[in-house]
Amino acid sequence: MEGNVNIEDLKSGDVVLFSGKGFISRLIQLATWSPYSHVGLVLKDKRGTLLWESTTLSTLPDINTGELTKGVQLVCLKDRIDIYDGKVAVRQLKTPLSAEQEAAYRLFRDEVRGRAYEKSKVALARSAIDLISGQSEDLSTLFCSEMNAEAYQRMKLIDESKSSAEYTPADFARSMNDILGSLIKLN
Repeated sequence: MEGNVNIEDLKSGDVVLFSGKGFISRLIQLATWSPYSHVGLVLKDKRGTLLWESTTLSTLPDINTGELTKGVQLVCLKDRIDIYDGKVAVRQLKTPLSAEQEAAYRLFRDEVRGRAYEKSKVALARSAIDLISGQSEDLSTLFCSEMNAEAYQRMKLIDESKSSAEYTPADFARSMNDILGSLIKLN
C-alpha cells in the first residue's frame, strides 16, 4: 500500500476498504483471509465526496434522510474515515465511469436506497466460503460487498458469472486487478 491520495481526488465507483477492530470485523477477516472487513463505493456529486455503503455500525446519518440507517446509506466519506476505528484504504478505478455506467450506478442506488442490511447469518457466512458457489441473488436485504458487486455488475465492470452474494471485501481488496488500481492508504 504505497502512496497517498486526497479524498477529493477520488471518483465515483472507486472502492473504499475498511479494516475493523471489532469482533465481527475480526471474524470476517479470519474467514476471508483478508485484513478488510467492510467495503463501500465512492460517489462524487455536488454534495462532495461521499461513501455509499451497507452497514449496521455507522453512527453517521444518511445524507438523503438525515437519519441513522442500518443498511444502505450515503454518508460523507471524510466524516466516515474520521470516526472509523481502524484502517481505511482505497482502490481507484483505472478508467473513470462512462456516462452509461454513471447512469447504471445512479439507477441501482435509487433502487436500493434505504434497503436493510442482510439479516441472515447463513447468507453472510456463505459469502465468505469460496467452496459454495451458485448462490441465488436476493437483493431484498444487502450486505456491503454484495451491494458493491451488484453495482459493479450493473455498471458492466464485472460479469455476472458469479452471484453478487458470493463477493466479500477480500474480493475487492485482492481481485479485479484489470479494473482496479493498487491499494492506497487513506488513514
